[in-house]
Amino acid sequence: MMVNIKKWIVPDDVAAKVTYGNNNGKKTVTVHQTGNTNKGADAVAHAKIQLKGNPRDASWHYQVDDTQVIQSFEDDAQCWHATDGRGPGNLDSIAVELCINSDGDYQKTLENGAQLVKHLLDKHNLSISDVKQHHDWYPKNCPAQLRAEKDGISWDDFLRMVEGKSIEAPDTKVKAVSTKKSKKANLKIDGKWGNATTRALQEYLDTVVDGIISDQLRNAITEAFYGSTIDFGNGRKGSLVIKALQSKIGAKVDGLLGPNTIGKLQKYLGTVYDKKLSRPSLVVKELQRRLNAGTF
Repeated sequence: MMVNIKKWIVPDDVAAKVTYGNNNGKKTVTVHQTGNTNKGADAVAHAKIQLKGNPRDASWHYQVDDTQVIQSFEDDAQCWHATDGRGPGNLDSIAVELCINSDGDYQKTLENGAQLVKHLLDKHNLSISDVKQHHDWYPKNCPAQLRAEKDGISWDDFLRMVEGKSIEAPDTKVKAVSTKKSKKANLKIDGKWGNATTRALQEYLDTVVDGIISDQLRNAITEAFYGSTIDFGNGRKGSLVIKALQSKIGAKVDGLLGPNTIGKLQKYLGTVYDKKLSRPSLVVKELQRRLNAGTF
């Protein structure tokens, strides 16, 4: 049975700021995952963000969690979700965001999402080949958890769910995946926090994996990173992987790197506590060791 769709449609004045209008060609359905593992980051939370006017230049039609589907835009809206500007992703596709909040039932969210996608395919006379990943429109690792086969459920499994086909029992799949795919990284223990260490941390914390720490402010901490790791911005959004890190180590969850977060990391890892990030750094060496061991 199709999960009920609640309509919390974004007001026209708000929609005008985050869409290209209402001429969506409705040729495909694009699946995303939110990348936000925080508790409470469910469909209601994401729908409220859209209702109030998303501070990001982004919008999507539906958000799904383990209990419900909430619609923010009519299917005709050309939402900003595919990172392809006025390309076929934004102009001709309907966007579905699957929530990955840690206090939700991940598999149930996928089941609800698959039911919604099937409903949209039927509604707009589309086929399973018209179900796309965000990654199909732009080289972003999204939907990241499906692409990484989180809990043993792959993108192909999700498509089978959309088609109403059964998939292998999750317990069996998790065991099968765990034997071939490990959380252990293979980092050089050099104390240099660069793109490789960031990717390993993103993999471990189940966030988007791109090796970039986004929307950071310039300070002594962020200037101590190596390579192209830090994406500087205005700090309004912060970084998903830093939010996940802060939640794990007991720091203030704002997505921004600074002395307090480094201090909490030093305490968590048991290294020298000085709230500083040296080049290279003892706390980064220990972080790399833990990620290699899969015990962070």
